[in-house]
Amino acid sequence: MSRTAESRQVVVDMVRHSMIDGDVDAAIAAYAPDVAYHSPMLRDLPPDLSPLDAIRQFMGATKGAFSDFAYTVEAVVAEDDTVAVLYRWSGTNDGPLGGLPPTGRHVSSAGAIVCRVADGRIVEQWDIDDRLDVLSQLGLLPPLEA
Repeated sequence: MSRTAESRQVVVDMVRHSMIDGDVDAAIAAYAPDVAYHSPMLRDLPPDLSPLDAIRQFMGATKGAFSDFAYTVEAVVAEDDTVAVLYRWSGTNDGPLGGLPPTGRHVSSAGAIVCRVADGRIVEQWDIDDRLDVLSQLGLLPPLEA
């Protein structure tokens, strides 16, 4: 298997485990222990958490905030050790989210992750999404004008 195909498989498996199957332990196994994880959501977590514990907490909080959470992979692009995944997600906010109470509102959004893989593990990940749009759909911000 080529390096590109191997990297793609590691990331696609992590996405399937974490966001589709809900198997956080299997998803965490895809990451290197010292992964560099770049996400605005991690700013709210205690800084003394290990990277893997922060990711575990983030994944659990996301699923806990949206009981009917649905995630669809729209595209996967891979080259050498780098893999990008474009996704859509939706769910009803019926659990706390980042210290905010549930709103009961249904939201949908899109985003992307970009991962770098080395030795069969994800060593770096960037999360890219539209948090302002999500907060607006939740009624926590004024509606965004086009």
